[in-house]
Amino acid sequence: MAGFALSERWNGWTNLDVMVQAARAAAEAGPLDPLVCDVTLEWDMDEDTTLHSVDELQALLRSGAEPMTLEIVVAHVVEEEASLVIDFNGRWLQIRGAGTDWTRARQAYDAAQVEFALEYGITTFRLPTPPSDTVTEVRRRHGVRNQDPGRAEEDVFRPEPEPGPGSQA
Repeated sequence: MAGFALSERWNGWTNLDVMVQAARAAAEAGPLDPLVCDVTLEWDMDEDTTLHSVDELQALLRSGAEPMTLEIVVAHVVEEEASLVIDFNGRWLQIRGAGTDWTRARQAYDAAQVEFALEYGITTFRLPTPPSDTVTEVRRRHGVRNQDPGRAEEDVFRPEPEPGPGSQA
């Protein structure tokens, strides 16, 4: 089977702490072990900071840091097998999952996606109740069974038998 690659964008993103939670969830769900983690932050003065763990990033964010852009890459030590990139550019957040190991790459992507969906209050895990079958409901109410829905009675049109030999006409 071919590799996995999927991308999704969330507009109007503001909560950077959820990115840390999503990166942790992805690393755990993959599992992406041994883990490679690279975090790149860009500041106002065109300065870049590179960190190598989400714990360092979380400590930085808790201290009140507000980067202009933030990119988190969590991957298996062999990045081609399974990786996830969480990219924030100040306006939107994008998640990109990829890998030749479909199962681990998809599990990591899905785990991150759940964290972001929960932030927005989106719960796609429960399907809506389908509407009732109105034809069946009407038939049940009127006590009509096994009929063509367009007919009032089952035998609305019954052709007369054609007279055959020996019949009286």
